[in-house]
Amino acid sequence: MRKIFLITERRADYSRFQPILNIIKQDPDLDYDLVVTGLHLKPEHGLTINEIKSDGFKIFSTFEMFLEKEDSGGSMVRAYAEAVKQVTYELEKSKPDIILSGFDIAANAAVTLAGAHMNIPVAHIQGGEVTGTIDESIRHSMSKFAHYHFAANQDACDRLIKMGEIQERVFNVGCPSIDAILAVRDNQDIIEKYGLSKPYFLLIQHPVTSEMKESTMQIQVTIEAIKQSSINALIILPNNDAGYSSIIEQIKSSNIQSVKTLSIDDYVNLLRHSSGLIGNSSSGIHEASSFDVPVVNVGTRQQGRLRPENVIDVGHDVKEILSAIKQCEDIKKKQTVFENPYGDGKSSARIVALLKSLDIGDEIIQKRITY
Repeated sequence: MRKIFLITERRADYSRFQPILNIIKQDPDLDYDLVVTGLHLKPEHGLTINEIKSDGFKIFSTFEMFLEKEDSGGSMVRAYAEAVKQVTYELEKSKPDIILSGFDIAANAAVTLAGAHMNIPVAHIQGGEVTGTIDESIRHSMSKFAHYHFAANQDACDRLIKMGEIQERVFNVGCPSIDAILAVRDNQDIIEKYGLSKPYFLLIQHPVTSEMKESTMQIQVTIEAIKQSSINALIILPNNDAGYSSIIEQIKSSNIQSVKTLSIDDYVNLLRHSSGLIGNSSSGIHEASSFDVPVVNVGTRQQGRLRPENVIDVGHDVKEILSAIKQCEDIKKKQTVFENPYGDGKSSARIVALLKSLDIGDEIIQKRITY
C-alpha cells in the first residue's frame, strides 16, 4: 500500500485536495496521512477543521503555525518557518512514500521543502502558473524542490519545462478545484439562507503582500464602487496574508454583509447563482467560468495568469470597477457561455492514477536542471 502525505492550511488548498482525498480513501492500494494547520484551527477564520471532519477524512495530526497576531511580512515568514519545523516531525512520524503538495500556500511550501531535504518524493499541483505578489515566487520555488508536477494546463506545463524541469515528469492534469465545484449539488435555497436576493455579487479581496501599504486604499475603492453601484453584495473575509487586518476593518465598517468563511457547498452555490465575483481571488480565474459567472478582477494579485474570457481586469479605480460591474450584468442577461481552461472535472482521477504509478525510487530524488 502506497502512503500519501498531505497538509492543508486554509480553505483555498483544502477545496482542491478534497476531491483527491475522496478517491484516495476509496482505493484499497492507497493510504493517506492528512495534517491540518493554519487558519483551519482559528475560530476567527471559521474553525474550518470541523468541515474536514464532517467530510469524513481522518486527521493524522494538527499543529499551530500562526503563533502571532501581528499583521506583517515578518510574521508571515515566522509562520512559514514554524510550519517548516513542525512538518518535519510529522513526516518522521508518518514515513510516507510520497508527498502531495499544492499551489502557493505556506504550509504546502513547507512540506515541499522538507520532503526534498528528507529524500521523500514530492508531487506538486498547479506549478508553472504566473501571478502577482509573493505567491508566484513561492510557487516557482516549490516547483524547483518538487520531483513531479501536476499542472493545470499546457501553458503551465510549457513554463515548467522552460524552468528546467524534466519533461517526462510534467503532467497536464487540470485543476482539481474544478472537480470539487462540479460535484456540488445545485441548491437555490442558499440565497435565502444568506438573506440575499437576485441579482447579487460576491466579493473576495485578499491583501497583495508586495502592496501591503496600499491594502486600506485598495479595499476602500472596491467598497466605494459597490456602494455607488447599489448592487446586493456578500463579502467573504480575506486570508491572513500581510495587510489583511486593515481590509477586515474596512469591511466591518462598511455595513455590507460579510462572512468569515463558507463551506465549499455554500460557496459554490452562492457563486453559481451570482451575477458576478468581484475582487482578486484565484477562484475568479480558476472556477467562475465553469458556471458562466463573470468576474471583475481588481488589481495585480492574479497578474499574468491564464484567463478565461469571463474575466474583466480593472485597476483600483471606482469608475473602472463600476463599468465592469455593468458589463457583468450585461453578460448575465445575454447568458454568455464560457470555456474553462483549467479543467474538465476529471483532474483528481488523473492525479490519483499518477500517484499510484509514479516511480518513487531513490534515483528520482536528486534533481538536476535540464540545461
